[in-house]
Amino acid sequence: MLKDRPRKDEVVSTKKLKTSELRYRRLFEAAQDGILILDAETGMIEDVNPFLIEMLGYSCEEFVQRKLWEVGPFKDIETSQEAFKTLQEHEYIRYEDLPLRAKDGRLFQVEFVSNVYLVEGEKVIQCNIRDITERKKAQNALLENEARLRELSIRDHLTGLFNRRYLEETLERELLRVARKQLSLGIILLDVDDFKSFNDTYGHAAGDAILQELGSLLLKHVRGEDIPCRYGGDEFILVLPDASLGVTRERADFLRENAGNLQVLFEGKTLDPVSLSLGVAVFHEHGSTSASLLKAADAALYRAKQEGKGLVMVAGCESSPGAVP
Repeated sequence: MLKDRPRKDEVVSTKKLKTSELRYRRLFEAAQDGILILDAETGMIEDVNPFLIEMLGYSCEEFVQRKLWEVGPFKDIETSQEAFKTLQEHEYIRYEDLPLRAKDGRLFQVEFVSNVYLVEGEKVIQCNIRDITERKKAQNALLENEARLRELSIRDHLTGLFNRRYLEETLERELLRVARKQLSLGIILLDVDDFKSFNDTYGHAAGDAILQELGSLLLKHVRGEDIPCRYGGDEFILVLPDASLGVTRERADFLRENAGNLQVLFEGKTLDPVSLSLGVAVFHEHGSTSASLLKAADAALYRAKQEGKGLVMVAGCESSPGAVP
């Protein structure tokens, strides 16, 4: 009696299955992303492709029949176990920027995507691990370059202080903040007395050296929240968020006194001492808008010049008690 032969459709089906398995195996082994196959119930690794072995430097034996969090690169046990629980519940998980350390110590940034699917009625987890290290480097380089360009766009190249553009942007924002919180804000407008004579006597390069020293003085003696700016030419502005009139006036006196102690070296010679004239205005006593505050500070600075230079004048005051010419 002849044995039962497989039906033709069964032969075709078996052949298709083998072809499909072979195709999958070839794709699995040739993939340019790392792939892990896990048991969905236990988290045990059942297979790993050559790309991941090559990338991380762990052998096949160091992956297979171990749970994900038992393998070197994934040894943040708590995080890995939590991710596994999430995956079991939602059948999908994605990390866009996951750091993995190779066996030789190299750090890779990877995109990690896991899905749960059925194979012959059993749930299997496939983890796809894409190396995005170079992409992240390029993105970071782009962000750093944008930050540098932004910094250049808001800084005065000579003194390192903020420029007028930044002042105009920031002062409006600060005024809205202090008005909302019912706080004060001080402004000091200052310039160098007889600056033109420095340029005429020593040349513009010497004048630039003076401006640089004044820029350094302002940077050295500001709080983190203060906004020191070069307004233009030899004019500077210091914005003091949350500062009262008394505090702003004290800071102006301090700058006036310390400017007189500057020793500016130029071409091996110490230049003549400089003096500053300063105008002080405070929100909201002397104005409630940037334009009105700057106008008040400018008028105070003009009076300081008129009354002898080397003085601090407060907006709206006829004299400046205690100012030293």
